[in-house]
Amino acid sequence: MPNPIAATVTRRKTLALLGAGLAATSGVEAAAAQDATPAVPEDFKVVLHAGQEQNWPYVLSNLKNLTEEWPNARIRVVADGSAVYTLQGVSDQLTDLAAAAAAGVVVHVCPNALREHQIDPADIPAYALTNLGGVVALVQAQLDGYIYIKP
Repeated sequence: MPNPIAATVTRRKTLALLGAGLAATSGVEAAAAQDATPAVPEDFKVVLHAGQEQNWPYVLSNLKNLTEEWPNARIRVVADGSAVYTLQGVSDQLTDLAAAAAAGVVVHVCPNALREHQIDPADIPAYALTNLGGVVALVQAQLDGYIYIKP
């Protein structure tokens, strides 16, 4: 008569070994996939949304990667909510955002958020557009074929 405990242990060991083998195989496939960077289609469009101050590190990281790896991609950034606080003064984040804007990234800043946070539009970088509210800028980007990304 077979021992049910031994059978369970054997099944567990088999599944563990099988899982380890699949993980090793998928790791090799993932590495190969990363090495083969696909060409970005001509209509590659992304809109990144910074709605809170803590979103900026993720937005800026995405901007850096996209502008370096796919310089032909069309990218927009929409900042609203508490993210507008970061757009004042001098900071590494603003230096990075300025570099992205110089590389062709379009930056929209919500005038309503500026008003709500008592920020004078003259205090934010000149490359930032303030002609559309944040939601309107996001909707317009999606209507223009941009894919929405919120970090």
